[in-house]
Amino acid sequence: MVSSIPPGVLPNWMHKLKNGAYMSNKILERCLLSFMSDDEASQAVEDAIRMGILVPKGKAARAKGKRISLCFAQKIGELQNSLKTDPYCFECHLPGTEPLKKCLSCVRSFHATCQRKNPHRPNYSVPSDKGQAYRFPLNESDMEESCDEEDEAQQGTATPASTIPVAPDASYELDYNSNISNKDPLKHEDSSDDVFFVSEQPARQRKRRNTLIKSEEAPEANNELELCTPCRLLKLSDLLNPPHVSIEELNCLLDYSWQTYHSWLKKDVRKYMAKHWTERDSALVRSALFKNDTLGISDISHSIEIKKYKHLSEFLIDLLDLQHNIGIFFGTKCEEYNATKWLLRDITHDIREIRRCSDCYRHSNEANSCTFWFAKPCTQRHELVYAKQYGSPHWPAKVIRVMTRKSNIYDVRFFGGSHSRALVSARDILPIDTDISQLSTKGKNSRTFNAALRELRCHMMLLHQPMYLFNFYADPRDAEDLINRALPHCMEAAEVNASVKRPRATTPASAKKRKIAATATSATPKRLQPSRRCSMTSRPELLQQITAHVDTAGPFAGYRELVQEVLFLNEELTRNKAELEIMKEELKAVKRKRWCQHCLEEAEFDCCFNASYCSDECKRRDKRRHQGTCGHQLKS
Repeated sequence: MVSSIPPGVLPNWMHKLKNGAYMSNKILERCLLSFMSDDEASQAVEDAIRMGILVPKGKAARAKGKRISLCFAQKIGELQNSLKTDPYCFECHLPGTEPLKKCLSCVRSFHATCQRKNPHRPNYSVPSDKGQAYRFPLNESDMEESCDEEDEAQQGTATPASTIPVAPDASYELDYNSNISNKDPLKHEDSSDDVFFVSEQPARQRKRRNTLIKSEEAPEANNELELCTPCRLLKLSDLLNPPHVSIEELNCLLDYSWQTYHSWLKKDVRKYMAKHWTERDSALVRSALFKNDTLGISDISHSIEIKKYKHLSEFLIDLLDLQHNIGIFFGTKCEEYNATKWLLRDITHDIREIRRCSDCYRHSNEANSCTFWFAKPCTQRHELVYAKQYGSPHWPAKVIRVMTRKSNIYDVRFFGGSHSRALVSARDILPIDTDISQLSTKGKNSRTFNAALRELRCHMMLLHQPMYLFNFYADPRDAEDLINRALPHCMEAAEVNASVKRPRATTPASAKKRKIAATATSATPKRLQPSRRCSMTSRPELLQQITAHVDTAGPFAGYRELVQEVLFLNEELTRNKAELEIMKEELKAVKRKRWCQHCLEEAEFDCCFNASYCSDECKRRDKRRHQGTCGHQLKS
């Protein structure tokens, strides 16, 4: 039986019908008027009575327009047996008037018009500016959203693909950690990207006139649309999983993403029911709404902790189930459901990054433990190039991927600085063995460029080391030791500038003769100064060695006591500096918080720009004092 009860209705009724209480049908209709019309509310009550979710008091037949008392059905088994399949569409989370199609492999249902053509791309759009300081890298499918339709339309043409001139769009050249576009937020992984080196050219694209070679391939494509999105993702789970990644490493990478973005969700279905209802009332709502178990935020955290996920698709499916549960429980127009869109947008981006290179994603999340994390090599070796952006010189970078469907666009990540990402056209890419002196001289002697070159040389030296020293199971101290050993062999920024001496004015001949005579008479060699000076207090072992050879019996009596006091004060100073830095960080965290205007506790919401409060009670008590300066009242 197809349910016609809109999402968010049963939780509203359960607040009125707790513990088997009876309530008038007019009151149940009135509590739904905030998000539907009178006729829709009356129809929802009628459908609930017909389906056995609401039970009238007594056995008297209901006359039309007459008030009757209703309660929530108390037999959990009957509610569970009434749900043969999921009564809500998995894509739009609505029952709708269109009949639902049951998935061939599970109990999920969906509308034929709501089914995704691509399981990795949702049917809704998510604005990409909220909560994102930078932009995510675009995928090839983002630039060519209608490429499949164009291929079908051009099937009968004889013009080869390589002869069609394609002008690269300027908007793809500069992207500083590019973001998902407003038109399509969740991009899918396109396996057709053919990665090749800069010195090579891609093979010529050829098209067949007939796309179906065998007649039996057509029913297979039709059967694909008979499955729900999670089942289609499971079929591709082995293909889209990153190679050479163990289950322990995969769950560790997923934990990095989950710990970063799970704060989008303030509450879920399980947490909401445990807070407001008893266990039996929660079980009644679960039996009437959900065919599967209700997933919560704690369930996903526990699954990552016990290393349950073996594929990235399994983690994504749990997030889709979580979004579906929130959509049919709270409704599709509430803040909780919109938060799931932001969550899926960010985590789907991280999943794409893990698929492209799991080592790069792991190293970037462990950047706090190593300054030169970008110099560590990956199992999937990246091509090294010089990439140029508008207004900047050619800069050393790693090639993350090459998008070659219509025009050659390189997705690169630069060495040095903040390791920003960019989409660069093939005409602005040069091989890494290009002579630097032949490049543009703008910015070549800058400190940032020299630091990027130093990190590049460190990376090239580490490429000769065994890969097991940098994988997930390696000891981070070994990698840190290798980096520290390689850095002295890399040119620093100051050394690069010092090696290029400025030409000086010519010295007169008489002055040259005087200088030669002076150097001939003085046979004493010049004392070599150390290249780097350091304080004795920063090297206590050297200070102790000098102290051991000093005779303390003569004029140096009490010298050792003074040395010990200096060392003690140095340690005390170092410890106080560390404590001061910790206090500064704590002070910054406190300054970012909002505080209640009345009780000085941490605030939960803002009244206006001038005041924040932790509860409605504090806002009511502070109303008399605050109403004179309240921004909302001054505007009115």
